Amino acid sequence: MATILDRILLLLSIKEEGKRIGIDHIFEKIHRDVLFVEKRSIKKDEVERVIKDLISQGLVNLSSEGYFLSEEGEKIMEKIILEKEKELNRSYTMVWLAKRYYPHVARLMMPFLKDRAVSVVKIFSGKKDPIKEVNAIFVRYVKYKPKPVFLTIDSENKLMSLVFDHCIDFIPYVHKFDSNEPDFFILDLDAGTEILKSKKAFDFIKYVTFELSNLLIELEVEPMVKFSGSRGFQIWASFDNSELRNKGDLFKIYREMAISIQNKLEERLQSKIDEMISIFPEIVHHGKQITTSTVAHKEERASQILIDWSSLKPMGDVRAPFSIHYKTGLVSLPISINDIKDFNVKEAHPLRIIKDLEKYEKAIKVNKCKPPNLI
Repeated sequence: MATILDRILLLLSIKEEGKRIGIDHIFEKIHRDVLFVEKRSIKKDEVERVIKDLISQGLVNLSSEGYFLSEEGEKIMEKIILEKEKELNRSYTMVWLAKRYYPHVARLMMPFLKDRAVSVVKIFSGKKDPIKEVNAIFVRYVKYKPKPVFLTIDSENKLMSLVFDHCIDFIPYVHKFDSNEPDFFILDLDAGTEILKSKKAFDFIKYVTFELSNLLIELEVEPMVKFSGSRGFQIWASFDNSELRNKGDLFKIYREMAISIQNKLEERLQSKIDEMISIFPEIVHHGKQITTSTVAHKEERASQILIDWSSLKPMGDVRAPFSIHYKTGLVSLPISINDIKDFNVKEAHPLRIIKDLEKYEKAIKVNKCKPPNLI
């Protein structure tokens, strides 16, 4: 079970380098968590005794401004997180993971964040359950008056400053500032509620994602596949818009292409219906449509996979590649098409990605290509 010692180290570990914490702040947070988990009230001198012990072990330092984690304290944090993550304050562990993880991937994220508005998700401990519950606030503006100013991330240092402010999830617009055309073509595969009841739901989503990826390749589109960070996948592509501008509203054209692609995907899946029934008998049936592009009426697509094009609009946004999903703590991870069917969500844990980053770095390419002739 997580101890007061573990909780103090975690609290100090999520503070920005150079930040010092006073005893009153430490006691307030530790008392709250212990009271909820152990159903007992603790006194400040109990926390002070543990801190003195940590100092004697060389894990915590004290300056005139307050307490801070030592280098030795930093070294043992990964072991504590891996062994006791479920018993510790979830918002703190997610910030610790973000602090440890983002320096490794910030450079890979910048092409998807620069020169455009970005929403970030800032997390706090839950009020009813400070251990497992995470309260999230979406932040889109740096200020509202005299007029709203969008949040921007123009450097890796800016990204990290937001992480230290407990922002762990990064959701950019699909277009740049003052642009009337999208930079990315994005299809989000979202399984209906009836599908998700099946033990094979995730395997089914992977199957459809694989088929959609290969369909796009046949249409001479270069897709990037990305795990959503939750329970689905996205397909990204980048088109040469110069060939489409004479057709009118590019967002509308992109949406029409998405609907056309979904229709072609459905034809492709229906041609493999017997194979799919043999693999997914609880999900797939003769005479039943497998996918849809109808975003509205969620209850009517409970047994289908939505090929969602709804981010393809002005001010449409999407979670950036390599961003941590604030609900799951998993990474929205680019993967190779050849790895889709064997992909396990455990691969998307931030600490695992750090150790195998080169593999995923190769999958992040979104090269401009000629748009498919679908309109």
